[in-house]
Amino acid sequence: MRRILPALLLAAALPLAAACQSKTDTVTPSAPNSAPNGAGGAAGDSAPGDSSRGDSLLTITGAVHHFEVEGGFWAIRGDDGTTYDPTNGLAAEFRQEGLRVRARVRPQDDMMSTHQVGRLVEIVEITKQ
Repeated sequence: MRRILPALLLAAALPLAAACQSKTDTVTPSAPNSAPNGAGGAAGDSAPGDSSRGDSLLTITGAVHHFEVEGGFWAIRGDDGTTYDPTNGLAAEFRQEGLRVRARVRPQDDMMSTHQVGRLVEIVEITKQ
């Protein structure tokens, strides 16, 4: 039995190792915004004029909210039902629970975050309402 078990493990590991081999093919990324009229991403994934590259600015209104995820952070719950997670954070004067704000933001759809609460954006301009 002691000789059979290592042989079985080896037999099971070989196909797995072969499947995990890296390929040497070169992949050239396609243009991130190849959809017509500047609409990026999958169909229905972006608002008109929005871009997966984040070239377009959006105007959002909503309320500031503090999330307790990942040590805590501030985000904006938009009136449109979307939570906007600013990659450049909120200035101290806007870190007030429930504060109504209006912001011009640049979508950061090519980025990911550990927050995982909403759409990543870069705040370009923000004002209290």
